[in-house]
Amino acid sequence: MIAAAKSARATIGYLIAVFPGLTETFIAREIEALKSRGFEIVVFAIKRPDPVPPPALSSDETLRDCVYARPDRLVRHFAVNLQALVIHPVRYIATLRAMASGWTALEPRTFVRLLYHFAVGVGFAGEMRRRGITHLHCHFTSGCNIALAAHLYAGISFSFTAHASDDLFVRPVHLPLKLRYASLVIAVSEYSRRYLDSVTGYVYSHKLHRVFNGVDLGEAARLAPAAPPGEQPAGDGDAGTSRPLRVLSVGNGAGVKGFATLIEACTQLRAAGCPVECTIIGEGPGSTLLTRRFGAALNGAVRLLGPRPLCDVYRAMRDADVFVLLSEIGIDGHRDGFPTVLLEAMAMSLPVVATWVSGIPEIVEHQVTGILVPERTPAAAAAALQRLHCDPALRARMGAAAEERVRRLFALDHSADEVARLLSDLLAGR
Repeated sequence: MIAAAKSARATIGYLIAVFPGLTETFIAREIEALKSRGFEIVVFAIKRPDPVPPPALSSDETLRDCVYARPDRLVRHFAVNLQALVIHPVRYIATLRAMASGWTALEPRTFVRLLYHFAVGVGFAGEMRRRGITHLHCHFTSGCNIALAAHLYAGISFSFTAHASDDLFVRPVHLPLKLRYASLVIAVSEYSRRYLDSVTGYVYSHKLHRVFNGVDLGEAARLAPAAPPGEQPAGDGDAGTSRPLRVLSVGNGAGVKGFATLIEACTQLRAAGCPVECTIIGEGPGSTLLTRRFGAALNGAVRLLGPRPLCDVYRAMRDADVFVLLSEIGIDGHRDGFPTVLLEAMAMSLPVVATWVSGIPEIVEHQVTGILVPERTPAAAAAALQRLHCDPALRARMGAAAEERVRRLFALDHSADEVARLLSDLLAGR
């Protein structure tokens, strides 16, 4: 393991939109892994989750020390911004002008959110200085906006991890400006790194580093211990094709998760006489539409369970035969970047059916750890699932290969060591 550079005992601020987040488990893992390597970290978040998910991955210390902008410091941030305008008008207005540049190309809602992030960045800056924060690391667009404002106003250096969607593919906000001022940029896949490099004209290649998201290989055993042998779900074991294929998918309910394609595939399988039981965990804007569109199918082949804590997700993975995530690219360019849930499923020895989208082929080795199919093709997904249902030995081989691949390439220790090395070098001036 790589410890934090002792020559630069700096406290790092982590900027996040919501903490702890139900679907952003990789951030909580990264924070705790870096703290175990000697880094001092304080989390700054825009708001608390509602309802608050169980703090399964974050330590009590991390949760207790987290600094929230809303609602805790809303009035205070307004006062700090007013004071900054009076005491440092030139610096404040220059930061505001930089943050508001190109506003005519932004949607009104995006521009208002950007102005709010500017105010939060200025509001947080004083608190960061008092806590000895010398560097900021952030995830996603919201955190990057706040870090950029804090850097331009207070001179605090920052780095960020680029993921997908609004970060890169769907109207990214001030992406060239963020790369210009950031000291370090981490992309979670080679696909994202190359995309980020190309859309900024290869000017910032020296700042770009690919570091895969990592998963804690012992996490499932801690959060969802296996049931005693006498309490295993009915039908476990090598039952061949005599029982339904248990399919699981997990996501936030957005259209790009491909839930509609999965439901159509399951409907086709049942029509062809192939028994299947599909469970979808997650909630989002697409859930109601799915219920309206596939009402009959949901009553038979598919269950929509809504959001669940990570421990319940792991239990569902333990009971499943195959994990499916049929990610697709939306008409606005929205897409998955590097779905961590695939790593979690593969770590549970589940074979995977997924799509050839963004960084997913870097996770799933086609025909070895799972089967990749074209996006928006229910027939191809149904054929892959039928093949896995008819061949339990293939499921077992792919599941074992999936776990081995996660241990070799995507273990949290590997990714945390790499992030720790990059941050240590940065703080040490290398």
